[in-house]
Amino acid sequence: MKHTTPNSLIHETSPYLLQHAYNPVQWQPWGTQALEEARTTNRMLLVSIGYSSCHWCHVMEHESFEDAEVAALMNRHFVCIKVDREERPDVDQVFMDAVHLLGQRGGWPLNCVALPDGRPVWGGTYFRRDQWMGILMQLADLYEKQSPELFEQAEQLSQALINNRFVNNDTFKNVLSDALPVKMAESIAARLDPVHGGSRGAPKFPMPDNLLFLLLIAHKEGNNEMMQNVRHSLLQMASGGIYDQLAGGFSRYSVDERWHVPHFEKMLYDNAQLINLYATAYPLMKEARFEEVCRETITFLIADMLGPEGGFYAALDADSEGVEGKFYVWRSDEFKELLGNEAGIIGTFFGMDSEALWEHDLNVLVRRRSIADFCHRNGLNKAQFGQTLQQARSTLLSARAKRIPPALDDKRLASWNALMISALCRAYAVFGEEAWLRQAKSTAGFVMTIMKDNDGNLIRSWKNGSGSIPAFLDDYALLANALISLFEVSGDESMLHHARNLVTTAMQRFGTDGQHIFNYAPTGQQELIANPVEVYDNVVPSSNASMCMALIRLGMLFHDSVMTDRAEKMLAHVAGLMESYPGGFSHWAQALMLLRTQGLMVIRGEGALQALKDALPLVPPFLMIAATEGLTTIPALSNKGTGSKLQFWYCDTQGCRLPKTGFAESMEDAGL
Repeated sequence: MKHTTPNSLIHETSPYLLQHAYNPVQWQPWGTQALEEARTTNRMLLVSIGYSSCHWCHVMEHESFEDAEVAALMNRHFVCIKVDREERPDVDQVFMDAVHLLGQRGGWPLNCVALPDGRPVWGGTYFRRDQWMGILMQLADLYEKQSPELFEQAEQLSQALINNRFVNNDTFKNVLSDALPVKMAESIAARLDPVHGGSRGAPKFPMPDNLLFLLLIAHKEGNNEMMQNVRHSLLQMASGGIYDQLAGGFSRYSVDERWHVPHFEKMLYDNAQLINLYATAYPLMKEARFEEVCRETITFLIADMLGPEGGFYAALDADSEGVEGKFYVWRSDEFKELLGNEAGIIGTFFGMDSEALWEHDLNVLVRRRSIADFCHRNGLNKAQFGQTLQQARSTLLSARAKRIPPALDDKRLASWNALMISALCRAYAVFGEEAWLRQAKSTAGFVMTIMKDNDGNLIRSWKNGSGSIPAFLDDYALLANALISLFEVSGDESMLHHARNLVTTAMQRFGTDGQHIFNYAPTGQQELIANPVEVYDNVVPSSNASMCMALIRLGMLFHDSVMTDRAEKMLAHVAGLMESYPGGFSHWAQALMLLRTQGLMVIRGEGALQALKDALPLVPPFLMIAATEGLTTIPALSNKGTGSKLQFWYCDTQGCRLPKTGFAESMEDAGL
């Protein structure tokens, strides 16, 4: 049970840390005070890492961290530190790497023990109460006896963490070839699930950047088979329970291979990237469901995950009333009570008691057929059924709104908001909704003006009017890319200058001696045994790949060869890994594609901003675009004539073609 007296976490703003503020465990936040206490009291560090919407984090808290006997053991032998992985991804990455080096699978909660000087000695994920106590007593005994085995393991792990920060280029002799992205895409595509789409097996994560990369390659190379594989994956994801069939928005992953039963937490970073993916796919396939997914997901995010100041919240929990998914699931009798005579046909559409059936007579709604196909199979009038469906969804949502909702993690993260800005820009470019552009500008304004410390530096996390954690490399890189996208769709050159300042600051703050890639935390980080270096793309593109992309885009627009040269060296640094592990380097591959083509459409002259708006839905996904009506501060635009006549210039690594009077004409002249 929870104590009436709080521990040190009561002064934090992170919802995850506050969840543990009344545990009997004497938790402290990560920082100099806790680390110094470990040294002065000669106790080991116990670092427990999770996030607010993590189901198994909640389970372990209830089973162990709220238990007085367990807490007494932890408090006696360890300095106990709680970490929100979303606030301190640097801490999470170091200890996650340590767990992997120990040969174990990572996950959350992540529980690690380190010597008082911060060197990890042991780690794992979720443990039942008795397991947990046994492990802690064994570790405490080893430390009390000053076991050589314990200190040898700490030294080996620490050296490995330090040595593994950078790729040893001597290991890889691969050349950074122009053909590499195609080879990578073919390898990734070969691993797709031919039946259910996405990656094979379970659990099943959407991995939006991998699918986006396949989409770009399929379009560029005219590979229809790959294009159809991506289309199949997107349709399957949108038809399963991982997608909220009533309100829109995706859960983090499905526990099965059919995308049916999700782990019900909804994360901003997933939904932002999936909006970007579906919006990019729509012009290439004209699939109506893709537009629906974009519109519904943006509507959900603005309704349920947008703060009053313009920043988006981090996540919605998987649990409500202590039960995973309770807010989202349905029984047949509920449908009948709420929908009356329409319950049968609406239930059939959503797979009730068949494809949607989960456990305990509960259903996770699916939508395995399009409205047109469903009506054809059931002899229904499409227009009439569409109205019936809309009314039924409204009724079901009204009933769902009366349930106790999942907990909200209302901190705002700079990098995740940056992903949302980019998503809104892409969706606006494709569908032309002015409200989405206004929201992108509003969110960008929030991050750039409010998410700052007293010295004007970008911070990682903000909540309740404050935040103090310095931003990491992904915050700078993803925000820079978001502002570049905002410039592309709006013509607001101030966004581009802000992006350049961010990247310049990041190059100074995260630079590494003798290396072309960047540290994840500010260089000179002293709290951790090693400053992590992130190169592998995961569900979110890696911070270094995002930085590489920003350098290329800014280098093109500012004619800055220092930036493009640095990007090429970064790519060369990971070329061997790109070929060996293509699924972990899809964003790097996209950066390489852009670097090799550097395709840019410039629109200048009277009416250029309206011409930009008209052209945006037609712009291929691998082509950058920039527009100005008059004087400009952007070198890529400044040497394209100063007259009032509207002109379109296509430029790439071969130079600029002669100007044309229309977008389509310029594209045709460029062979696109």
